[in-house]
Amino acid sequence: MARILVTVPPLTGHLNPALAVACELERQGHELAWAVHAEVLADKLPAHARIYGLDDQAAFVLGTAAPQVRGLESVRVFFEDYALPMAKAAWPHLLRAAQDFQPDVMVVDHQMLAGALVARYLGLPWVALTTTSASILRMSKTLDDWVGAQLADLQQAVLPAQLIVERPDFSPYAQVVFSVRALLGEQVSIWPAPYHFVGPVQGSGRRPIEFPWSSLHPQLPLVLVSLGTVSRDRDTRFFSVMMEAARDLPLQMVMVAPEFLQAQAPANVLVRSYVPQIELLDRAAAVICHAGHNTVCEALARGLPLGLAPIRDDQPVVARQVIDAGAGLFMRHGKISAGEARQVLLRLLSQADLRQAAEKLATLFAAAGGERSAAALVLAQVPATLLETVA
Repeated sequence: MARILVTVPPLTGHLNPALAVACELERQGHELAWAVHAEVLADKLPAHARIYGLDDQAAFVLGTAAPQVRGLESVRVFFEDYALPMAKAAWPHLLRAAQDFQPDVMVVDHQMLAGALVARYLGLPWVALTTTSASILRMSKTLDDWVGAQLADLQQAVLPAQLIVERPDFSPYAQVVFSVRALLGEQVSIWPAPYHFVGPVQGSGRRPIEFPWSSLHPQLPLVLVSLGTVSRDRDTRFFSVMMEAARDLPLQMVMVAPEFLQAQAPANVLVRSYVPQIELLDRAAAVICHAGHNTVCEALARGLPLGLAPIRDDQPVVARQVIDAGAGLFMRHGKISAGEARQVLLRLLSQADLRQAAEKLATLFAAAGGERSAAALVLAQVPATLLETVA
């Protein structure tokens, strides 16, 4: 039996892939512990989970109050206002967690820098989970050099000189990417690392979410609309536009949005603040989203075409990947009209080439193995003598 310590940032989109991998590892008989911001994530972890909390040092807002910045500027803000402060604050707590739990291997979200530093400091093997393929892309030389300088400063504060590397967030053991290489395109430049493209996970480990399934019309095509957990409450204009676009169309729309919007929704639109996304995708005909990596890949894994309304961070990059692959349509998040949105809805439900491109990617995703492949990569870092004890 292997002992495995998992750490992720306090964002649901980063937790869910790790949950699926952890569920597979537990199914195989291994012992897991979590080092997380418990105030945010504890209620989303299994009830039996062993948790090392990272809450008392979080004197900054994570994700929900991110400023309205775009493009390369969002990379600077991500490191200065989020990743680096979180790493510095989490470092001593994560170090104590690892020293207490004594893991054989660590599983570290690519954005949880403290986890990568702790693993390197203790000489532990570790597997990085990359929840967005945009994280592995090289940017401009100026920006890459700036990121490198920030990471060097962070390492110098906690690591001996001989352990400092150019990009400590990339694992030298295995870099798991929850996508497929084909979706990145041929022209991109990526950081060198031992990559393993495993495709999206299938939702294992997530806690059940109540949903009024009887409200769904069995004969109407279902369109899921979601801007993710971070962007959901920021701008209701997009949701209002989508409601108007769907009015009187022969479809049913489930919208992940503040539930007060239900009062203005037409009869064929159901508004819920949280939904069982995987189960809804299994019934959906199309998806409209912010190009969040998890939602995109979970939709493509089911051969669903996408309307993509990127807002910030990696979302424009992910949207471009899907559009270039022929499986999606671009939407202007802040400027789209109801008429334009209506045309996107009609095209998503009728345009055969969009679905064919999505189904081609679904075939590649299915072959990649998802959480089973990721779990096998984690266990590949564990001495064989420990694995032999698993029943």
